[in-house]
Amino acid sequence: MERIDYVHRDIRGFFNDLPIGKKQWVVFILCFAATTTEGFDTIVMAFIAPAVSHEWHLPPAALAPLVAIGLFGLLLGSIFGGAMADRVGRKVVTIAAIAWFGIAAIASSEAQSVVQLVLFRFVTGLGIGAAMPATSAFAAEYSPDRSRAAMLATIMCGILFGSAAAGFVTSFGIGVLGWRGMLALSGVLPLCVASLFVWQVPESPLYLVASGKSNEAVRRVLTRVFPAVDCSGLYFVIGAPGGSKKGSLGLVGKDYRLGTVLTWITEFAGYLVFFLVGYWLPTHLKQTGLSMHEASQVSSMFQFGALAGAVLFVFLVRRINVATVICGSFAVGALLVVVLGLSEATSWLVGIIFLAGLATGGPLTCINTIPGIFYPTALRASGAGWTVAVGRVGSIIGSSLIGLIVISGYPFVLVCAALSIPLVIASLCMAVMARILSAQRRLANEQLEAISLAPPDSALPDSPVH
Repeated sequence: MERIDYVHRDIRGFFNDLPIGKKQWVVFILCFAATTTEGFDTIVMAFIAPAVSHEWHLPPAALAPLVAIGLFGLLLGSIFGGAMADRVGRKVVTIAAIAWFGIAAIASSEAQSVVQLVLFRFVTGLGIGAAMPATSAFAAEYSPDRSRAAMLATIMCGILFGSAAAGFVTSFGIGVLGWRGMLALSGVLPLCVASLFVWQVPESPLYLVASGKSNEAVRRVLTRVFPAVDCSGLYFVIGAPGGSKKGSLGLVGKDYRLGTVLTWITEFAGYLVFFLVGYWLPTHLKQTGLSMHEASQVSSMFQFGALAGAVLFVFLVRRINVATVICGSFAVGALLVVVLGLSEATSWLVGIIFLAGLATGGPLTCINTIPGIFYPTALRASGAGWTVAVGRVGSIIGSSLIGLIVISGYPFVLVCAALSIPLVIASLCMAVMARILSAQRRLANEQLEAISLAPPDSALPDSPVH
């Protein structure tokens, strides 16, 4: 009998050596569509709340729990979804989670009471949270190293794009569809995306290799992704970094503990400041004498600034270490938040609000790309899930502090100065993280070189015998 000599090929190096193909672009586009529907579904409730209050004759405060309960569901879903994506696969969790929040959103449109609506929004949040880390892992593992940070940042922009689209679509659609129709629409869209995932997206090849699936299964997927490449003589491996812990415990193992803590602190601080300023500004500007319409228009520049920053940083992270970009942006953001406090009655207030949004909101999409870069395949979705969860804790705490700030009556400049402190801490964390990512990149390159020099092995467990 003759054994076929298979050549060791690192799966990451295989992706790195090839140009991005059509199937990869399909995956990236669908991942962007998924995050867009996640952003749409997360924020649409805020835009239809006045219509719900009017139809049910409720005071505005009666619907306040809807935002918090949705964020809490998202927090729990992101932890569970990340862990399951590392355990059972990216594809099944992504499809199940997107379909879950689509069905839950449609069910929300049939709610007959506030209690039912709150419950359905919690269930919807669970699905949105579970979809985020799985989608992020999918995009990371279909990207070559050279464009992974930029691709992840682009896909995370889908959340901001979906949030902006929710307001635009609601302004035109609620008169025709009503609030129930808007919720139904927010459910139909993700179901369409889930259907396309089933049809067009194969499982992540990196996940298949890392989870010990057969080499034949890996080659079948790669044939779909790169139909012009002959993989028949290759045996795919992955040069996994050290560390024996798996699952969520692996995130705080000795190899990843420092990077995990630094990323979580930055995520928490960024979301706390962004949500607090974003939700507090309309109220504060209204108290200064602006009309509700004027206050909404001026404060919306903070959100537009965040979207502009997210787009800008997509281009920056192509050439600069992503942690360095975040470090610099939050340092500038800390200064701009202080300047915002000093610009309350000036003609340049709108411009400062826009720039503050750019520097504090723009980096948030970049932070969420770090798990896709920093963690190995076996921990990537869990890392993304926990990072999203920590960010949601920050956003919940930030939102809850608004009432205390309003009641306290502290001067605007003092509050802004206090809010600059978390941004300074986040900037320092990312300065250290930039060094960690650079060292990790050098080590990965050395591992790829060692694997490429390994001799053929005719006794690999998956090598067929003829």
